[in-house]
Amino acid sequence: MKKITIPLALLAVLAFLAPAARAAAQTTPAPTPAKIEAGLRKLQPATAIKHDLIIIDEGLNNLLRVNQRDPSASWCTGLGDLEKPRDLQLIGRGRLLVGFENGYLEYDLADGKLLKKFDALKGVTSARRQPDGSTLIACADLGGKKGIYTLTLDANDKITGAPAAFPLQHNKDNFVRLIRQTEQGTYLMACQDELREGTPDGHYLKKFPVEGFHNMWKAVRLPNKHIIASSGYGAFMVELDENGAVVRKWGGKDQAPAEVNPFFAATFQLLANGNVVLANWQGHGRNNGGKGVQLVEYDHDGKIVWQWSPAALISSLQGVLVLDGLDLSRPHDERSGVMLPVDTAQ
Repeated sequence: MKKITIPLALLAVLAFLAPAARAAAQTTPAPTPAKIEAGLRKLQPATAIKHDLIIIDEGLNNLLRVNQRDPSASWCTGLGDLEKPRDLQLIGRGRLLVGFENGYLEYDLADGKLLKKFDALKGVTSARRQPDGSTLIACADLGGKKGIYTLTLDANDKITGAPAAFPLQHNKDNFVRLIRQTEQGTYLMACQDELREGTPDGHYLKKFPVEGFHNMWKAVRLPNKHIIASSGYGAFMVELDENGAVVRKWGGKDQAPAEVNPFFAATFQLLANGNVVLANWQGHGRNNGGKGVQLVEYDHDGKIVWQWSPAALISSLQGVLVLDGLDLSRPHDERSGVMLPVDTAQ
């Protein structure tokens, strides 16, 4: 084989140009929400499975509704400089709750119009509307005090009672991402490299460390007491038994097709048929749309049965909420794993 020699002068030029090329890529104008919305409405799904979805695109800081049954009902709302939008919940009356760094927002599901903004807090990682109209908040480092806290806002967004302070774990990073309430009245708390089960008064009942968890994102408990969780940078989904033993794993780097490029297993939803729709986040920034397949639906055996990832309209999808067949006039939660309506207090 003939050896190819690259002149030092050329190498120097290439080294000089590389940072400029990277900078140019980062400054490429992102598509506007209006352009994305127009693109969404033109998409015609080719698969038999068609979903109606709410999506957080963290890379472009957009909130999307993608209705594959009626693309004309799809929309895109820009979130501007809003920090860390993470949590999603149907709260009834056709409204969507979005938790973010400083509190929560409420949007009209029909058109993506912002209806309410509460932003008096800091460090919020999860927000969950309760049947009585109050809002459960999980946050990190409340008021400058290190640790994980939960607190309740009443219907007028005033803090009721004292925030619950969970014990500091001195050999751990004291951070939580999404929390989900269980039928047992406890919280499943995604805490970096382990899942923890906590109580409303600030105690940990159990810890579920799983090899590969790294910035784990979310977990729900099933009626049989098993738990389904997304592993964050571990880039896989897992089912645990009630003692924390692994029952099955799927969607990982050694399991999914290469083109999926599992990078970060973020928000997921367990569907009534047992399938799981997962957001496969691909990193910060706005030029990630061509990386991987960013929404994937797996059946119980880990087979991909549906996917959605239009590179020109997205960057990095982190949140997903599947609306199929749900009564949008009623609030919903995942206390038994599957998304179900919640009876409100009379």
